[in-house]
This record gives sequence, C-alpha cells and structure tokens, in this order.
Amino acid sequence: MKCPTTMKSALLAITAAIVGTCVANADEPTTPPTQKPTLVINLTSGAESLHSVMMGLHFAEHGLADGREVVIFFNVKSPPLARKTLSDDVRFEEMPSVRSTIADLLKQGAKMIVCPMCAKVTGVEADDLAPGIQLVEDRKQIFDHLHADSVVFTY
Repeated sequence: MKCPTTMKSALLAITAAIVGTCVANADEPTTPPTQKPTLVINLTSGAESLHSVMMGLHFAEHGLADGREVVIFFNVKSPPLARKTLSDDVRFEEMPSVRSTIADLLKQGAKMIVCPMCAKVTGVEADDLAPGIQLVEDRKQIFDHLHADSVVFTY
C-alpha cells in the first residue's frame, strides 16, 4: 500500500518530533522520588530468637535514620514482645533490652502494629500493649501502611 506524499510527510514530521523530544530530554536528570519507600519490619520471631528480633529492630533504626517511614508488624511469635510489662532482662547478649529499643523506635516515629490473631494465640490483649503500639482491628490498618514501593524484611 502506497502512502500519499502528504501522509508520508506527516508521519516523518511526527516521528522526527518524537525522536527529537527523546534526544533533547536524554541529558535531563530524572527526578528522584519525593519519598523513600516505606520500610516494613515483619517481626515473626519471639523471645526464643532474640538475635533475630534485635536484627529486625536495629534494621528499623537504620530505616528511620535514612528518613524512611518505618512500620513494625508484630505477628506469629512476637506479640508478647510488645507488652508494656516486658522485662528489661529480655535482651540479646550485651545489646540494649528489647523493651528500651522498642520505646526508642516509637520516640523516633516508628509505627507499631500487632496482629490480632497472633496476639490472641500468644495471650496478649490490647490493654497489655506498650503505649504507642496498636492492636490491628481490621486489615485496612495493615494495608494502609503498604504501598507499591514498600520494602518488607522479615525477622
């Protein structure tokens, strides 16, 4: 099929405009995202694996220091660690206690939520939780913290 000369000219002009725009913009720096991805620490370990717990909490500290929104999700075996009555003896080796680390993270702006089913299984009630830690009442409270660019680490 033959294109009429005016159609060929129009197609060439459009192609040249697109290529010219792409070439002209090739040297422009790309705009970085305005917000860094949310860091979600999926804390599944409990007192039986304090090394894992402290690694997750320290990674949350690094996320806050990097200017990220940080959400710690206590689930599976970790809900008892969110209790306000957690002993300061619960610690891994010479590291600060889990309780003081959690309190520091809350002061720095970390959000902390607890799985309701896991809390029930581990005998934790909403009234047992340290101030600033919230028992999730519906899945919306979890999913509100997850975005397309969220990064999740499980400990």
